[in-house]
Amino acid sequence: MRAIPTNYIKDGAILGEDLFTAKGIILLRKGTKLNSTIVKKINDHKIFTVYINDEHSDSEVNRLISQSYRVQGTQVIKELFDAATQGKGILSAHNKLSALADDILYELSTVKDYQIEYTDIKNVDIYVYSSALNVAVMAALLAWDLQQNNEMVKQIFLGAIYHDIGIAMLPENVINKSTELTIEEKMMIIKHPIAGHTFLKDKAFLSAYIKVITLQHHEHIDGSGYPNRVKGEDINCFAQIVGIVDVYDAMTSDRPYKKGTTSKEAIEYIMGAAGTHFDFNIASAFMNRINPYPKGSLVELSDGRNAVIDLVQNDLPLRPVIKIISRDGDSFRYETVDLRIEPSIIINDIIHELTI
Repeated sequence: MRAIPTNYIKDGAILGEDLFTAKGIILLRKGTKLNSTIVKKINDHKIFTVYINDEHSDSEVNRLISQSYRVQGTQVIKELFDAATQGKGILSAHNKLSALADDILYELSTVKDYQIEYTDIKNVDIYVYSSALNVAVMAALLAWDLQQNNEMVKQIFLGAIYHDIGIAMLPENVINKSTELTIEEKMMIIKHPIAGHTFLKDKAFLSAYIKVITLQHHEHIDGSGYPNRVKGEDINCFAQIVGIVDVYDAMTSDRPYKKGTTSKEAIEYIMGAAGTHFDFNIASAFMNRINPYPKGSLVELSDGRNAVIDLVQNDLPLRPVIKIISRDGDSFRYETVDLRIEPSIIINDIIHELTI
């Protein structure tokens, strides 16, 4: 199974997992045979990446939480953000979120050793909500890696949910705008951490950790971030955890105005910004958590050949076992190669269709 943009789907590919509408209703079942008509239906629901099984990839990926929790979590977060926008009912929504967080973190604790390789399939219309959940899940894993106790992990999880509540309170035509933002709209985006923090600061049922994450998640240790250009140790480490994960999720997600990048590209960006934008130790811990080449991915090699990822070792994720693909008439042949013992072969990048 591999994630693929819908514009690369070939007739006959098999849907690798259930797809849901923005309202959490089943759109298509796992196992559906895809064609151009069905792909159009998927795109009409503003889903532009899906998981498929095909002749090269029918393996499972490591899901961090169940799809039911992803759907339920997205709906609870939407309820929370709607309550914030309407100015009522937020305590009730928060209590529901807190209870769900306990369930999700319990499930997540059973897979703490998994690397992050699963791409959360997002409906663009509910990006803010599904992204909040995805950031929370990854931030919790990173917090455990950094030796935070369970109570602090929960605070980081909840802070990651709340971190973009200031975005959720913006007009929808700004959040989902697919063309260039005006100066006024850009300023609204830049000020969203202040807007979120202003809304949360008098909520006694929220911890100081949640509030500072909301305020500081876009600050950089060299002072180049926003909204207040604080730097170094003045940035809360929990805000740094959420900020790094937020950048990764934003880069790898489909948005109204762009398609997501690969995990490899996002990690290269974070590596380049470690020590300037991001705390080096936190960024390093996060990079060690990411598997940029999930099992089943198609890749292009440095010699131009194509391969499929067969096995990834946690200690050497950039040197997986691969199966090099060659054509044999109308079918394919596969040659297994362990890149840990073949240093001359390098993976250039993930691809979505064969180039051989």
